[in-house]
Amino acid sequence: MRNSAFPSLTEFKMVARVLPWEDAEQLFHALSQCTACQTLQHIDILSRDQRVPEPSDSSLTPITQFLGFTQLRTLQLAFPHCCIRLDNHLLSKAMSSWPHIRSLKLEDPHPHPATITFRGLSTALRQSPHLHTLHILMDALNIDIDPQAESFQHTSLQTLDVRTSHIADREAVAYILFSMLPSVESVIHGSSGRHIRYAWQEVNRRLQSLKSSAVLGCRTTGATVAC
Repeated sequence: MRNSAFPSLTEFKMVARVLPWEDAEQLFHALSQCTACQTLQHIDILSRDQRVPEPSDSSLTPITQFLGFTQLRTLQLAFPHCCIRLDNHLLSKAMSSWPHIRSLKLEDPHPHPATITFRGLSTALRQSPHLHTLHILMDALNIDIDPQAESFQHTSLQTLDVRTSHIADREAVAYILFSMLPSVESVIHGSSGRHIRYAWQEVNRRLQSLKSSAVLGCRTTGATVAC
């Protein structure tokens, strides 16, 4: 692959039973070195075996390997440690590198601490106006944004999957989602952990209540069209 051009390759998909980090790194490097990095629009790399050890090199970050793929429309990474060292800054950098991105699914089967906050999400979304689907582990415990003080709305995002994100202030989270993501009807969440499931179900109930109240308010004031 490293010595091949693939000048018209637009889609790459790989499903592996086991994907050791050393092999993954070689694959990413080979893809980035061929001319396909300028043409690839869809990349899916899947492997669910959680026995793969964490990479020993603390500087290695899978997401950085894809920053040069400027034509990306969809990216799905679902293999152990694919989200390692992903933070607000790196997510923002990635989104700015993918101006055409429409679907981003980062589904690490190996548990890592959540590091993407609502502030980081807001910053990243400002750089990805076409994004309609996002699967990412959120740090929903850290309420670091005030939607009443900021008027940003991302109207394209319709599907938000927060994986198994923990949550504390359900009312605040619901209001942030209502204010920032008007096209998201409900949040998809992981099925592991009864407390997590219940918390996000409550967020979705509050989100629906906010949407219903907003619609009712528009009708009451006779401003249905404007709303």
